[in-house]
This record gives sequence, C-alpha cells and structure tokens, in this order.
Amino acid sequence: MGMTGDIPVYEAQALAGLPHFMKCLAFCNQALLSIHKQMPREVRYVADVRRWVLTHAALLLHFQRRVDPSAPPLTATNLYGLIEDSSMVSPNTVTNYLKEVQNFGYIEAIPSQDGRVRAYQMSAFSEQMFHVYLSVNLQALDQIDGAGRSEVTRVTPEILNHMHPIFARLMLQDAFLRAPPKSIVQLVSTTVGMSVLNEMTKTVTESPAGDIERIEIVLDSANAMAQRYGVSRGNIARLLKKIEAENDFGKTGRKSWISARLVRDYHQWQARKFAHVSYAYVEACRQYNTTSAAA
Repeated sequence: MGMTGDIPVYEAQALAGLPHFMKCLAFCNQALLSIHKQMPREVRYVADVRRWVLTHAALLLHFQRRVDPSAPPLTATNLYGLIEDSSMVSPNTVTNYLKEVQNFGYIEAIPSQDGRVRAYQMSAFSEQMFHVYLSVNLQALDQIDGAGRSEVTRVTPEILNHMHPIFARLMLQDAFLRAPPKSIVQLVSTTVGMSVLNEMTKTVTESPAGDIERIEIVLDSANAMAQRYGVSRGNIARLLKKIEAENDFGKTGRKSWISARLVRDYHQWQARKFAHVSYAYVEACRQYNTTSAAA
C-alpha cells in the first residue's frame, strides 16, 4: 500500500488480504444488485465483458474531453482506436454499439467541423448513472479504511469527471479484467451474468482456506432471478448449466454450492478493480486541485 496525502492507494494482492475487504465487497455487491433491479436495461451496457470494454472506452473519451476540450471526441474511429488491441470488437461492432446507445438516448450527436465525422457525448442521464457507479465503488472502498472518498465527491462531484478517464484507462489496460479466468468468464461475459455472480457470492463472508474446494451458498431459483433481472428463466438456467459443467457450481440435495476457485478468482477480479479505484481517486483529486488552482 502506498500513500498519497492521507488517502491510501492499494495494490490488489494487499487489498484482498485486508480484514475489511469482505465488508467492502458485501457493500458493493448489494448496491450494484439493487441498481440492476431498478435499471435492468441500463445495466446491460456494463454487464458483459464486450459491452463493459466499449462503455468504459466511450466514457474515457467523453470525460477526457469534459475536463480538456482539446481532447479527441467520442467518435467510432476514436473509440475503436482505444480498444482494437483487445481483439474483442470490430469497427462494425463499434458503429453498431454507438447507434444502439444513441437510439436509447444514452449518447447524443454533437456538431462536428467535419460533417463526415459523427461525434457524440454522453447524455446527462448517462453521466449521472456512471457517477453513481463510481460513487458506489468509492463508498465500498471507504468500508475498508474510512477515508471519506465518497463524501468528498458528494460535495465536489466534478472530481468524478477527472476520475472516469483515469479509472477507465486502468481497467482497459488490465489483462486480467479483459480476459477473466475460466471459473468466472461465463458469468462476466453475459448480460445478466455479473448479477448472478454477485448473487452467488453475496453470502460468502470470508476467503476460502487452501484446503476448501466447495462453499455452500444461498441462491434463489432461476425463475426468481429471471423475474428480478428481466430475462427468461431459460437464460439463467443455461448460464448455471455452463458453470456447473466446469465444476464451479452445483447442488447437493436442496443446497447449492460454488467452487473455492470461483470465489478466489472473483475476489481477485474485485481486488484489481478496487485497486484501480483507489489510484484513480487520488490522481483525480490531484488533477482537480491543479486545475482549480490554475483557474
């Protein structure tokens, strides 16, 4: 753990070993599940890896330009340029994604000097939605150390405009997050999978010891989860079957279990994200203070 002022910046491995890491995870887990229940259509744009990559890259371009008007705008070409190395998308995928989110009102076309190039910006609703997402993660991190990040950004929400590009770039550059391990890849690669993963792990209160292979969990029926997240029962059932085929989920009688491997990989996934949150917050505060002093 490094220190910048009084606010800690964490490394993922150290973060996962802290006593209150599970409290952090539980807070974030419940908050994001609640958001998904309230806004299932909106959450789908960050709820699988491909859309997650596209959306974070779009946010990076949007908020980068928000704090620096000379930065390149959100266009199909600029968006593809950010993520072409991921091998997850094609130029057509990017164009179709932008058309789709524009149709839903999540982005808006803006005037461009070159009439042949269509540029966009996030709608006010989208900005607010992703500010909420970052705020939830800051509140979760505060469960570990009480550093008060979420209160600072509540009073000064402009800091979040600086934080988004930093956080998004770190996430996009993290190979573990872009190419998750086998135990959770099915879950984080589907629209509803991340919420199912959160459902599976919400009753896990500690990291599994080295000799444990399975952890008993409380999991609602496929039908109940389908109703909650606005998808078909078959969608949930097929997803659970895929995880079961990898021996990372199953049932013994009426009780459900998940593998210790899945839990460890999920904790590493989350620890890496929160490590990026911790750095992005401190750097965003520095940028905001520098910009404010120069104004």
